Amino acid sequence: MVVRTFLPFSKIVKKPQKQQYADNPQTLGEHIRKKRIEAKRTQLEVARIIGVDEETIYGWERGMYVPQVRSYPSIIAFLGYYPFIHETETIAGKLLQVRYCKGISCKEMAVVLGCDIATERRYELKKSAVNMKFHATIMKHWSELLVYAKQLYRSD
Repeated sequence: MVVRTFLPFSKIVKKPQKQQYADNPQTLGEHIRKKRIEAKRTQLEVARIIGVDEETIYGWERGMYVPQVRSYPSIIAFLGYYPFIHETETIAGKLLQVRYCKGISCKEMAVVLGCDIATERRYELKKSAVNMKFHATIMKHWSELLVYAKQLYRSD
């Protein structure tokens, strides 16, 4: 009598579904994931483009954490558009857009404006009116962003 110790076995494994992404991304991580998949790039490739670790891209895409402001310029350049949803009609919205596009903190923006950090935050949060001196400085920096963006994203 022959005893078989190993029985023939086959297992059917389903191929993982195609990676999905949000059609209408809400978070910065979702924007990055959508652009990365559409461009057929790996997380490592995107990490090198943006200048962060592969694990950082993974964390952003999964919503485990959010990018720091200093990474915003590289992210905006990678995406090819400004992904943040906030108004830019008021001086407060323009101030926030300048800060994000330059990748600078509130403290650094306060130095640019020549005021203290609390004043800069009040301007950003619309808790106090912007005086004319700071208004002119913000508008100057904001108009420079528009020229820069036109050069960066123009279609040839």
